[in-house]
Amino acid sequence: MTALTSALEITKLAHEMHVDEAELAFLATTSPDDLRDLRGIVSHAMFSRHESRVKGLAAVSKKLPAAVTAKIAEVAMGPMLSARVAAVMEPADAAKLAGHLKPEFLAELSVHLDPNRVAAIIARLDRGLVVDVGRRLLADGHLLTLARFTGVVGPETSLKVVDGASGAEVVRLALFIDEPSVIDPLLAGLPDETVAEIAAAGADHGDAFEALLVALGEDSRARIASLT
Repeated sequence: MTALTSALEITKLAHEMHVDEAELAFLATTSPDDLRDLRGIVSHAMFSRHESRVKGLAAVSKKLPAAVTAKIAEVAMGPMLSARVAAVMEPADAAKLAGHLKPEFLAELSVHLDPNRVAAIIARLDRGLVVDVGRRLLADGHLLTLARFTGVVGPETSLKVVDGASGAEVVRLALFIDEPSVIDPLLAGLPDETVAEIAAAGADHGDAFEALLVALGEDSRARIASLT
């Protein structure tokens, strides 16, 4: 169990560092808790890097019309730098800017965001836009990114995002979610057909899926068992 949990944490850490998982193979024997702590340290370090310059860009963007800033972001800055700038903007300004960005660019930008840093921004976004971006992430296979946002956007929005997703996709998504309690309301809103697919797909993930089941609430476990 520990080895599998560590493997999942290494995947998350590799995503945070923008490196291939193979480069972090030497961490395979590190405990999940230590890897989680390391991920937090790396996230803080990545965010703090060139922070003054990023805040300078945010200050400049505040003086420009949102439509102009959006064009600069898409054409000149790119998704990674735009994500850094968005994280230090005032939530209201960032939400206004998001309304001028193309959904496909927002999806690319989301891959580089720390959801906890931008929760106040997400809360101000149109739910339809959030669902659109989430579905684009799902279609592109960015399940780790989607998992990180699941706890921030709430179960109602998450259910709209995964509507039509396969059981296998939901399983992989759930395995990447840091807080298992987030999964219970998501499962509760899924149709029996999808939950049955989840139960079937879980067999392909062995002990990792068993560990996930243990972390779920009693009602969720009972429902999955009844549809197995």
